[in-house]
Amino acid sequence: MATISISGTNKLAERIVSDAEAEAQKINEETANVVRGILMESEKAVAKKRAELTAAREFAKAALISGFQTRAALDGRKSALAKKRGVIDRAFSGAYETLLSLNGERRKRICENLLRAETEEGETIVPSAADRKLIETILATMPEKKLTLSKENASFDGGFLILANGFEKDCSFLSLLKELRGREETNVAKLLFD
Repeated sequence: MATISISGTNKLAERIVSDAEAEAQKINEETANVVRGILMESEKAVAKKRAELTAAREFAKAALISGFQTRAALDGRKSALAKKRGVIDRAFSGAYETLLSLNGERRKRICENLLRAETEEGETIVPSAADRKLIETILATMPEKKLTLSKENASFDGGFLILANGFEKDCSFLSLLKELRGREETNVAKLLFD
């Protein structure tokens, strides 16, 4: 009888072990399913985060490239503008040098036209040293204006100053060219660069 009882106990133990193994198997499968679900969710989250980071990287890269391109374009335009301004400066400097190099009748006509246009009556004319004799000759042909020739010379290279009560008008070649440049620089640029 003791054998039967051990055998029954064995069967009971085997059944308990078998049930425990089945329960363990079931728990393992449920755990594996939960782990697979967690892995799938993690992979989805990682893929989503990777896509967000890739998009952010691409946006940042495009923004940097765009910024560099914009700065390069601005620098290029600044450089071109500086070179154009240099050409215009040389053009006006050349015009000034040409104006200063005029002598004789052409220079006399310029000064006479300026004196007739810019004076009214009774002003004092302060000539440049280079134009003193020329201005003196011109004033002799304009007695109706009652202009006086100053004993002093103006401190510039060509042209003259007009002095009257309360005002002074600079008719130096440099001043006239600066005024002309202010009015005509755009047209000169179009002429040179279009």
